[in-house]
Amino acid sequence: MTPKVIADIQRRRLTDVWDKLAIIANCCQYDTRINHKPMKEPRSLSISILAMCLLNGEILLNESQKDHSSMLERNLPQFLEEQTFKGFCAPESQLDLTFNKGCRFVDFKLTPVGIKTEGHLWKLGRIIDTARFRLPLLEAKKKTRSFTEGQQRRLAQLVAELRRLHETTLAMHIGNFLNHDLTSSEEHFKNETFSRWYMRIMAEELVAAIEKGKLLRLGLIWNSQRSENPCSAIFIWDADATENTDIDGRPYRCHNYLKRDRRSEFAFTASRPLQRGFQQRGTNDLDHHVSLEVKWLSWRDKFPNDHPQLFITRWLVGLCFFYDFPKTDVVFPWPSSFHAVGH
Repeated sequence: MTPKVIADIQRRRLTDVWDKLAIIANCCQYDTRINHKPMKEPRSLSISILAMCLLNGEILLNESQKDHSSMLERNLPQFLEEQTFKGFCAPESQLDLTFNKGCRFVDFKLTPVGIKTEGHLWKLGRIIDTARFRLPLLEAKKKTRSFTEGQQRRLAQLVAELRRLHETTLAMHIGNFLNHDLTSSEEHFKNETFSRWYMRIMAEELVAAIEKGKLLRLGLIWNSQRSENPCSAIFIWDADATENTDIDGRPYRCHNYLKRDRRSEFAFTASRPLQRGFQQRGTNDLDHHVSLEVKWLSWRDKFPNDHPQLFITRWLVGLCFFYDFPKTDVVFPWPSSFHAVGH
């Protein structure tokens, strides 16, 4: 969405071209803005727009480009069209633009190496073929406010299959989540928190994936001590990532899973509810959420104090339970085209 908004606004003829900064911030619902007035010599509107995108957590594709020098020959809208991540996957129950607008990094800092941020890093493990579920659908114990009877039955079936596979921790988490609103008051349901809302729509996506016989993949939290934790996340895992489409419905190609090498694979998730008026956040603040499959090329050689350096592969929809697990600082290195500027 962001590249289209900027391209449209860049084409407008305004008396003061620097007004485009405020217009873009309003359209993209940016909380952090750039005020050009204090600048003694504002030199580049394009650089200012790019900086504002980065300061608001926009996600960039950071895998190596075959010809990164050609990127520098493009104008800003063309550059953003090529360099920004567009492979978002909005849930069926949500409006694409509304959901995708919140897909931005949280609690981040721009560094010479890249974008440093924090969240939960998951090591991906067992793949489950839902088309081969052995256990039958169970009757819903009692109607809940969050899920339809059909959704309850599918989630209960998933819980049973996980127990059969001895994934008892994840089965327990999903079971507790499913039964949560059986004991919740009507007022609690009406005042649904962002966390509860996000987990609920992710559970709905899991149900839809199971209905279609898609693959699921389990994840366990990664920690620097490399001790094994039980699986506590489950992602929708299409064997061929070319099934994903961008917000325009066009195929979004990152990698074909069948052609990948078999190194360890990871996912990175992070979220933050809107905090309007808190810690100098303005009225434009919104809920942030990130869920990405990532590459970590040097994870086996990592030193204890090194931050994992992650490269984005694709968006990955999943339901995660990270109770009591601390967040991990990670770095998303700058795209190779950024490094070409100084050469």
